[in-house]
Amino acid sequence: MIRLFRFKSMKVFVLMLDCLFVYASYLLAYKLIFQGDIPQQEWGSFLDYAPWLGLFTVVSYYMFYLYDFAGRQKPGTYLYNLVLAHLVFVVELIVLNYWLKTFSLPRSVVIVAFFTQLLLTFGLRLLIFYIQSRGIGRKRAMVLVSREHSDLSGLEQMLSKGSAWLDIQYVIAMGQDEENTPLGSMWESIDVVLLAHDLPADTKSSLIRAAGTRQIEVLLIPDFYELSLVNAEPQQLDDLMVYSIMPPHLTLIERAMKRLVDLFISSLLLLAASPIMLLMFILIPMTSRGKALFVQERIGLHEKPFHLLKFRSMIDNAEQSTGPVLAGDQDARITRLGQFIRATRIDELPQLINVLRGDMSLVGPRPERAFFISMFKSELPHYTYRLMVKPGLTGLAQVKANYTTSPGDKLRYDLLYIKNYSPLLDLRILFQTIMVVLKREQSRGIMAETKSAAGLGLEKILNTTVPELPAASKRLHG
Repeated sequence: MIRLFRFKSMKVFVLMLDCLFVYASYLLAYKLIFQGDIPQQEWGSFLDYAPWLGLFTVVSYYMFYLYDFAGRQKPGTYLYNLVLAHLVFVVELIVLNYWLKTFSLPRSVVIVAFFTQLLLTFGLRLLIFYIQSRGIGRKRAMVLVSREHSDLSGLEQMLSKGSAWLDIQYVIAMGQDEENTPLGSMWESIDVVLLAHDLPADTKSSLIRAAGTRQIEVLLIPDFYELSLVNAEPQQLDDLMVYSIMPPHLTLIERAMKRLVDLFISSLLLLAASPIMLLMFILIPMTSRGKALFVQERIGLHEKPFHLLKFRSMIDNAEQSTGPVLAGDQDARITRLGQFIRATRIDELPQLINVLRGDMSLVGPRPERAFFISMFKSELPHYTYRLMVKPGLTGLAQVKANYTTSPGDKLRYDLLYIKNYSPLLDLRILFQTIMVVLKREQSRGIMAETKSAAGLGLEKILNTTVPELPAASKRLHG
């Protein structure tokens, strides 16, 4: 995406700065707390801790994606991730102290260093954001979508969320009879072309080729067949180069490792969460009629049904009159206590029992009901692939998207997870789940279907002929 920050050497440079900042923060904290005269005993304690400070900083930052500079993250996201990473860093120091029981850092030093390190590392990422968005990142862009299949909400998302990085010059809706429409001078006034997933393959190919000859960056929203090429194995048939594409799945060794990790971590989490779960067994029946535990049939590995456990967050028999319905934003069926346990994900804690039983994994695609799976499979032929692994308590779609994200976009994340599975990726997703629990926005229900002013503008654009679109687009974003 942003070439300067793609190079591993740049990431290593920032990593080294982060290590420098943590040591500078602790040295400054010692100087302030002890007024410049650090006792020999405290200095020795710092030297004992020094190797761990750098290691814990790098590990914590990596787990919270703080070295993924090509992601075009906003400063607020960096700050949020940094705060969580630093809290995890402090927890790691506490655990180390109780484990080794040989040295300690003064709490006052840790607190001062916490805020100093946060300030320095956030300042560095603000500088990176400024360089990306103002220096080399904010680029003039052209968005190309399909007139026949374009999703207005998806297009509106492109325009609104990309505004910090992309200066949208044109929005072009291309019909089947307009695939070869010359874009003419528009090529000369853009730096990036963004291609929607619903464009025909031939159109994408010709546009990517045209952009390549002009040294223009292409941002491609992948279709599902394009996702299948991720990590495809290059092979040879005699002198013919081919790609070996296997259905997404985990190997026997990967499944065994995943099961061992599931058993170990879910046991620890269940033990730690037992006081909260016991409280829920008391509070839920007290605050609304019905049982505390809600049991529902979901579809798991290889489309086998299982009984998923949750704490009840809605009124008893909420779907008795409506049938299967996805929870909505401000849903009247959700109880007052249910709003809290849904926002904090406490309602999901009983699924740790499902993990122990082997119905689920800690990380994987979220399990759905048969009714919705049948509906999604009719709209998304690739949906069956996500049923080739165990469903998870959390997943890549849950940490990267929202509850309201479309099934198609969630499916892209699920397939990407399966194709790129590793124990380290599972660990990063578990760390990222901490963010999801604390972010209320990601647990909101489906919003009522409305047409915003921008949506009406986009609809007007998609009903406009291609030659008129650039002017209409500029008026929308002017």
